[in-house]
Amino acid sequence: MEERSTTADLRARELGRFLMARRADLTPEEVGLLSGPRRRRGLRREEVAMLAGVGGSWYQWIEQGRAKNVSRQVLEAISQVLRLDSAQRRYVLELAGMTGGATAAFLPDASLADRIVEGYSPSPAYVLDKYMNVVSANSAAVGLFGERLAGGNFLRLLFTEPSFRELFTDWSRSAAEAIARFRAHTTGLVDDPAFCALSVELQTRSEEFARLWESRDVLDGPSAPLEMRHRELGRVSFTHVSLDFTGPGGCRLLLLLPDGATREKLGAEEPYQDLKVAT
Repeated sequence: MEERSTTADLRARELGRFLMARRADLTPEEVGLLSGPRRRRGLRREEVAMLAGVGGSWYQWIEQGRAKNVSRQVLEAISQVLRLDSAQRRYVLELAGMTGGATAAFLPDASLADRIVEGYSPSPAYVLDKYMNVVSANSAAVGLFGERLAGGNFLRLLFTEPSFRELFTDWSRSAAEAIARFRAHTTGLVDDPAFCALSVELQTRSEEFARLWESRDVLDGPSAPLEMRHRELGRVSFTHVSLDFTGPGGCRLLLLLPDGATREKLGAEEPYQDLKVAT
């Protein structure tokens, strides 16, 4: 019972921080209020409470993580005021314990995972677990990202390996998207030791990770086109597709679907068969 209470408290605090971050993103004009001198950017707490039809003290308690048994109706009203998208609304409800949340990660048998990703060759494909550890990667993915991809942690590589960063033509966008998706897929892990250790480690090692993590953005929709540099193939462009094995929090299959020009580079003479990978 005590463990469930601790988890609920952690989720309530995260819910409050998330709502505060989203409140800071809005201007008075965006919600039909008059603007004036303000000490801080964004809406005031009392403005959100008024627009949502919620008591000011009750909304303050929600942001402080002190409110218990907040109703779905109240959360939906607040979400409407804060202009939350579908992924953000789902994140709010999961933190409040009103949806299934993250499932236990299904870890495919290693040989099965390898067969799945190799089946997508010559296009890059890899499998991530809920901590974004790379469970399996086909030869095309290793050729694109380097041998460090296999068995590595995608977030750790993205934020702490300069040569890995250089592969992305728009690293800032890719990094922000990766964190937003990671947060959206790990709602139920707020008290998970491995999750906490990873987030603390990366906040310590990377100021950019710490800043993006604090923004509390979530994303669970289509990805922007992914453009990358490769010293052998030149510029390559993909549509990034994520397929869940068991739903949010479980393992995911990541497919990089090449555009026409990239498909020719990948398909002609199957370049990854003999390609010297980036290191």
